[in-house]
Amino acid sequence: MWKHNNKQTNNGQIQDKIIERQTDRRMQTEKEKVKGKNKWIGYVIAAAAILMTEIFLWNHSFWLSLGYEPISVQEVYTQMEELLPYQEDFCLEPDSYLEIRDIGCKIKNIYLNIETNKDKKKDVLTIRLQMADEGRKAYYSSSARVVSSKLQKLNYISLYPYGDLRSLRIEFPGEENTTIRIKDITFNSHVPFFFSVWRVILMYLFFLIGKALFFQPFRSYRKVGSRRQRLVATGVCVLFMILVFLLIEKGESSTNTMNKYTDLTHAISKGMVSLDIDVNKQMFKLNNPYDRTERAEQNLEFYYGDYAYYEGKLYVYFGVVPVVLTYLPYYLLTGQDLSHITAYLLFLLPLIVGAFSLVDMLAKKYCKWLPEKLYYLFQVTFMLGIGTFVFVKSVRIYNLAIMAGLCFTVWGLYLWMGAIKEREKYVIWKVFFGSVCMALVAGCRPQLVVGSFLAFPIFGEKCRQIFIDLKKKNKINNHIFFLMAFSIPFLVVAILLMWYNYARFGSVFDFGASYNLTTNDMRFRGIHMARMVAGLWAFLFELPRLNIEFPFLEATWMNTSYQGLTIQEACIGGIFATNIILLPCFLLYKCRVKLRKGKALLFAVICTIDGLIIACADVQMAGVLTRYKADFAIFFYIASFLIIFSILDAFHERKSECSGGYWVEAWYKVFATLSCVTIIYCFITFLSLYEPQDYNITEPVWYFHLKEIFGVFDI
Repeated sequence: MWKHNNKQTNNGQIQDKIIERQTDRRMQTEKEKVKGKNKWIGYVIAAAAILMTEIFLWNHSFWLSLGYEPISVQEVYTQMEELLPYQEDFCLEPDSYLEIRDIGCKIKNIYLNIETNKDKKKDVLTIRLQMADEGRKAYYSSSARVVSSKLQKLNYISLYPYGDLRSLRIEFPGEENTTIRIKDITFNSHVPFFFSVWRVILMYLFFLIGKALFFQPFRSYRKVGSRRQRLVATGVCVLFMILVFLLIEKGESSTNTMNKYTDLTHAISKGMVSLDIDVNKQMFKLNNPYDRTERAEQNLEFYYGDYAYYEGKLYVYFGVVPVVLTYLPYYLLTGQDLSHITAYLLFLLPLIVGAFSLVDMLAKKYCKWLPEKLYYLFQVTFMLGIGTFVFVKSVRIYNLAIMAGLCFTVWGLYLWMGAIKEREKYVIWKVFFGSVCMALVAGCRPQLVVGSFLAFPIFGEKCRQIFIDLKKKNKINNHIFFLMAFSIPFLVVAILLMWYNYARFGSVFDFGASYNLTTNDMRFRGIHMARMVAGLWAFLFELPRLNIEFPFLEATWMNTSYQGLTIQEACIGGIFATNIILLPCFLLYKCRVKLRKGKALLFAVICTIDGLIIACADVQMAGVLTRYKADFAIFFYIASFLIIFSILDAFHERKSECSGGYWVEAWYKVFATLSCVTIIYCFITFLSLYEPQDYNITEPVWYFHLKEIFGVFDI
């Protein structure tokens, strides 16, 4: 009887446990359903908020102008006191303006519909409004604006006079010799509703990225060999390559500088190292042809700009490797010149792929616990930060030389690191082609050759073993193939470049930059430490000048008391002040133990030294130009990422000690923030106006259409 009751009790307990488990599962399922519903509700609410922002905030002028009573302007006078009828051509002169008189009422805005004789890509008109009102009888000026018959939103301009507007004057700064035709001028006009699909998509994309990075945990990590992660990284890379294809044509207007490579191609095809160009005889009569003033007196100031002139002949001092690898083969095979855009893309697209690949290799070698989301984010940040969009912005020979050098650098480092297998075995073909890439850098951008010193940390164990065998007088047959694969490319390229330099300028180490026909005589530029401080400040630490108006970043000029000639162009901030993902570089000494543990200390130290050496060299040899940051940014980026990787691994090891991983998640978000801010800056840099011939001049309709979409509201 007791046994029977015991069995019944056990069976009852089992049934209770089964029921309890089923209840728990049912409750868990219900929770997941509720959580899923709440998740979708969050996305729907975000979409609704974005739509409301688009409808009411970005289009606030539409709602504010609903109650306006339009006033059509009938009489417009020229500076000659003549009435200008609508639809009649009027040619602008330096002092031309239009005037609207006897207004005498409250004016909230003005609509200007003015056609020009410009082509479709450049059909914009710069105007400046001057007003006289109840508060001031004399005209006072406001900032310049742009109107266009191709961009309707820009033609509605809000006005804020003191009291009633008495009269209005429309000036046209910098628009002389432009023919205009007035179609309509209206005060207090109803502003149309402008709904931007692209703006809505971008706002929602920002929401999704922000939610993934800052409101969801970093649960998954990068896994070596993960097919899914490789596909995602490839997809992101392809998206940026497509974006480059769409944007590259906007910078095509400056390709005329690359005609120097076409001239060099023709010369090499004839077996010549000097260009087959007849030099103007006036050049031979100049006491100093490198003096810009003397050339200007003979109207030769820009005739041979940026060519190297030596002993009566013209040369191209830019790296010869891009010509040998792209222009020359195409010319020899087809008899036609290779398109500059094609040659440009042949280096730009591999640079993008190489940047993604190099970050992947660095993570594989030096980071065991890299969150998956940070992995993708770091790839994008690295690709943009080393200067990719600076190259996209302007298709010029100066950028091509740097870009080609960077392309070979990223692929050389990738192949070198990928050549190392377990137990110190090496893939010889990767060593060889890595050395080929690193050697070719000298024929593109000589400054970047210092990147070859990274062979010491990469092949440190191999070098140590070779040194031990030599010291013990052991045979080094086991190392012979490695040594040949590593050194032969450097020897061959060095011999060819030295011969090329000697054939042109009589010195194996002279690349000809000092004979450049530019703004200053570079033969006497010299090295002066006085220019170093201001130059390094501009390159590394100068704060950017931000603005609330599109494109949000203003160009600045280096301010220095250096009593000598300083070569500079417009600046957009030092790399540490703008690419804030580089700030961990200042933790190099602090993280030395972690780096040493991960065998990355020497790598990070050499990268930091390389970046400083190139920055100093550029300041002394050339000057402070925005594109030169791409010479050394890559090395600071590698050093910063190595430091970040060491920090991430150290945090993961102590994750259980850090309040259940809370502080680790916080640091993940800190690094995500640094990357996101850097990426945003890179995009703003692309749109900022620091080039002499920038988008507002070369592609004004496209550029000001972006202002319509992303510009601050016309309050």
